[in-house]
Amino acid sequence: MNLLRFVFLSCLSMLTLTAQAQKIDKEFRSFYKGLQRNIETDRLDAITNIVHFPLQTIYWVDELNNLSEEEKRDGLLESEDFDRYRSVIFNEDVKRIIPRRQVEQVQQIDIESSGDYYKRLAELIDPGSTLLELYCQYGEYDTVGDNYFAFVFGKVNGEYRILAYYTDTRVKE
Repeated sequence: MNLLRFVFLSCLSMLTLTAQAQKIDKEFRSFYKGLQRNIETDRLDAITNIVHFPLQTIYWVDELNNLSEEEKRDGLLESEDFDRYRSVIFNEDVKRIIPRRQVEQVQQIDIESSGDYYKRLAELIDPGSTLLELYCQYGEYDTVGDNYFAFVFGKVNGEYRILAYYTDTRVKE
């Protein structure tokens, strides 16, 4: 009898988690489609409303990049500076690629096994939510190349936001 109760509660718990995951997935899908539309129609002002500030604009790997705290802070872009760098972030490659990237290409970040970069971003998101990343590597004429950019998303105060953007060059030179 206890085993039957355990199995029933386990199944109920799994269904609840699956329903919650589908709800989050549906919310993100809607967020992502809106982002794609705004990029495609060049509504960059609307995108400003979904950016979480300060926006991190550099990426580092603990073992490879020995960035000081000052250098990491230098990658943060405040809202009052966003207009100056908006066209650098939402450049022609981003405008060309993002509208064609499917939401299925967005990856969930395993925060526990990640380094300092993702752990810092994870401090910004709602408890129980996760980080999502769209990484795009490209070359000329849609070939695979050495160029790349990525956006990191997370839920802040119940709504998905852009938390970070990085590329193969610094946004703030």
